Amino acid sequence: MDDQSPAPQHYLFVVRVWPEKTKTEEIVWRGRIQSATDGQVRYFQGWEGLVKMLAISVGDEETMGE
Repeated sequence: MDDQSPAPQHYLFVVRVWPEKTKTEEIVWRGRIQSATDGQVRYFQGWEGLVKMLAISVGDEETMGE
């Protein structure tokens, strides 16, 4: 019975988000994502930016092609 599949990979991040006003008084969301395992930090703007940074961080850039 050697039908064991490899264990799934797990990722752990610390995500900070905050609103900022633009010069035109619009609110934009900015954020910072940090890998809890290696400390790598990436910054993003907007919720789409968060999704993109998560996909890049886990090596799943193909998801962004949709």
